[in-house]
Amino acid sequence: MTRPLVIAHRGHSARYPENTLEAYRAAIAAGADLVETDARLSADGVVIASHDPDLARIAGSDAAIAETSHENLKAIARSGGVQLATLAEALAAICPHRQALIDIKTKDLAIIDAVLAVIRELGVLDRVWVGAREVLQVAHATLKVPGIRVLAFLPDKSNPDHYAAAGASAFRIWEGSLGGPVAARLLGHLPVWITAGGNGTGRIVGDVDGDALLRILAHAPQAVLLNDPDLLIGLQSRKAS
Repeated sequence: MTRPLVIAHRGHSARYPENTLEAYRAAIAAGADLVETDARLSADGVVIASHDPDLARIAGSDAAIAETSHENLKAIARSGGVQLATLAEALAAICPHRQALIDIKTKDLAIIDAVLAVIRELGVLDRVWVGAREVLQVAHATLKVPGIRVLAFLPDKSNPDHYAAAGASAFRIWEGSLGGPVAARLLGHLPVWITAGGNGTGRIVGDVDGDALLRILAHAPQAVLLNDPDLLIGLQSRKAS
């Protein structure tokens, strides 16, 4: 069986502040195959590497990403001890060494256009995947940039055929949904990427232990997203030896 790709969820977020250059570089050093980064638009149209819509969790501030300029966001984050990155900075750190997965956090098309502009400017089309939850976003991205690789972050009870028709190349499902009908329909037929933890597992997104990871691997996914890439890399190394 081909080993699954190791995707560092928000960088090496098990050990370093998520979505920071430090976390991305640590994931690269650990040997992750891809490094995931999130994407949101600031008030002045700069793509920010942030999972949450505000800075409350990471920096103790209720400053909303969409309502604050990127310079002010960076200053607020710094005051909370976090070095907030733009998507351009994230890709500049990741893409010379590894491929990147860009998780689009909002449902509009403006964020797709902004992300595609960053990808074009940096010349990293062959080094990135764009992760989208909306069929229209998938179709928009593939129409605007033929050849762009899109991962469909399938919502619960969604129809994978719609995303495939829009141009998705692979499909993300939750660990907690592995026993469901969408997983049964996709596994063994199309490229499936699994996010550890989260929905239905009792763990935060990306967290996983050894036993749960073995259960995930029994489904033979193409890739696994997790907070601690060392866990999967270590397991693969032991199997290979």
